[in-house]
Amino acid sequence: MSMQCSPYQPYPSVRQQYPIQSIQPRRQQPPSQQYYSEPAPRPPTTGQYVCLYAQCANARNFARYADLQRHVQVVHNPETLQRVDCEYPGCHRKGEHGFSRKDKMVDHMREVHKAEIPKRSPGRKSP
Repeated sequence: MSMQCSPYQPYPSVRQQYPIQSIQPRRQQPPSQQYYSEPAPRPPTTGQYVCLYAQCANARNFARYADLQRHVQVVHNPETLQRVDCEYPGCHRKGEHGFSRKDKMVDHMREVHKAEIPKRSPGRKSP
């Protein structure tokens, strides 16, 4: 019988489910307080996600779970990353020397090859 080993991954591949708080009927407020309420508490937005890989050279806090996931994939699991090639003819930034993200390749095209690429696509509205 052989055992198969996989690399240590301190993060689950799916988001952790959090328990839903019990729902209770709403109490009628006195007329003076009917239209005013305390603001809902918000979770902290900075530094709530930390890389747990041992001896992570980039150990820092991440504000968003998506940022932590991207860090783990790029830094700790680069072999699973699909690289983005530079589209400029003759540029060596292809294959294993490509970019981890398309936006980084576009930044490279603007800075290194002086390509005139607009920041936003024409016709696209900002949020």
